[in-house]
Amino acid sequence: MVVMLSAVGPLDAQAVVAPQARAAAVLPQVKAGSAILTDAATGQVLFERNADVRRPIASTTKIMTAILVIENCKTDDVVTASESASKTPFTSLHLKPGEQVKVRDLLYALLIRSANDAGVAFAEHIGGTIDGFAQMMNDKAREIGARNTRFITPNGLYVPGHYSTARDLALIARYALRLPIFNEIVGLRRQIIDRSVNKQDLLVETHSKFLKDYPGADGIKSGYTKEAGYCFVGSATRSGWRLVSVVLKSPDSQIDTAALMDYGFGCFQRVVLAEPGRPLTKVKVAGGDRELEVVPADVVQVAVRLGQAALARCELKLDEIHAPVRKGAKVGTITAYLGSQPVVTLDLQAAHDVSETLASIAWPWVRAIGLLGMICFGAVYGRAAAKGNGERRRRLAQEVRGADPRG
Repeated sequence: MVVMLSAVGPLDAQAVVAPQARAAAVLPQVKAGSAILTDAATGQVLFERNADVRRPIASTTKIMTAILVIENCKTDDVVTASESASKTPFTSLHLKPGEQVKVRDLLYALLIRSANDAGVAFAEHIGGTIDGFAQMMNDKAREIGARNTRFITPNGLYVPGHYSTARDLALIARYALRLPIFNEIVGLRRQIIDRSVNKQDLLVETHSKFLKDYPGADGIKSGYTKEAGYCFVGSATRSGWRLVSVVLKSPDSQIDTAALMDYGFGCFQRVVLAEPGRPLTKVKVAGGDRELEVVPADVVQVAVRLGQAALARCELKLDEIHAPVRKGAKVGTITAYLGSQPVVTLDLQAAHDVSETLASIAWPWVRAIGLLGMICFGAVYGRAAAKGNGERRRRLAQEVRGADPRG
């Protein structure tokens, strides 16, 4: 069953306009070798340039490292630094061999200061070796859908063959932002941590001008090596609408990121087509005691050019629904469209329970009893018929014998 909701119109159409973008919807002036701007919730692409070109990605690698840490460790777990971790070059926490740091504090160092030694310590703690952890990173990338990515190190220090793309990094970042602790940490500018030694080095602080200065900025991760150039995976939220950007091989990743965000917030508007708290339609439930209201599993939204909200619509595809139904059960899908182009598909869920009617509950028993009765009747009738047939055969045999002249 398919239900079209284009005539209903959007629940909300928000435009968050940056002053410098009000005059005209011009393309952003981005100098990065690769760039992409996406809706954080849906992944809808608002701008891209060379988004599928493989490039070194420097410390933006640490987004994936943090994902594996969060999914494989408790925040109060303790990581012990090895000698190899303590010798990791460039930006670091200056870990000492044998130093012990809780996972949460080491995550602050990894994501805010971009500590390379923290990445190695995590890799050895979780994967046993750098190679073992890299395999976990690559497996996770495939699981997320980043199929144009290959990790070799946990920190992004340059190694030939370690690469990703702007599109894949945006996908990885959107996945990471669904993890509450990651979302919390990447929005911080500074944090005091606890560690077992080196008590003089407890403040970790970001150097990102975007995170410090851009209105609504709330993440995510910078990176630089000579081979990668300046890289940045950015996030900003205005009026509840979050955008995620990626720039790679940029002469100034902070300016490029701000330009992308200005373009997104200034030239597009978010159109919310459906929300979990608002039933979309009512459907009949086979054997149910009432109709079922259905809701989306999450907010259904699209980004449209300013003034083009009418292009947004959604389509419901409902399964055959049979009672009983439990609240939250999947009952179909909803797809948001921009014109004829699908943007995102989410599950439809039952907004409440639907119980079976007494008739539907009783019917299997009635049917079973009726069937049993028919079987019993058939058996009795069959025995009676068989007995009657036997009697007729005996009488016929007697008559035949009586007619035999030999007596």
